[in-house]
Amino acid sequence: MNVNIFLNLLKKNVNCNKLNVVKNTLIAFYFSIYLLAVNANASPLPSYFITQPTSELNVSFEIVYQDNALFITGEEINGTLKIFSIIGNKIVDINVQDFSKLVIPINLDRQNLYIIRIETSNNKIITHKVVAH
Repeated sequence: MNVNIFLNLLKKNVNCNKLNVVKNTLIAFYFSIYLLAVNANASPLPSYFITQPTSELNVSFEIVYQDNALFITGEEINGTLKIFSIIGNKIVDINVQDFSKLVIPINLDRQNLYIIRIETSNNKIITHKVVAH
């Protein structure tokens, strides 16, 4: 049954408010069917959109902020450590000789989210999010 014919039949028997509800429901239904059809024909994401978790990079770091200090446990490798606020302001940018057991005393504002970025000498980039408590 054509949607317009169905709506014309409803106009004769239903008040205007109920007609708008039915009309909006039908539009939403047809739109969802359209989205299902489009997604069924979609190709998978190209490989450059797929990110690797840190564990698959053969680099493991544990980062904890506690008692006004940043504790990093990782590998014996040098690189840089950068700390950014959630809006992108750079707070810290230091060179590190050994990430195996690193303690950095830093006073971060409580209840704010920070992004910790580690760039190692073998061109690996590790990013963690930390909430200061």
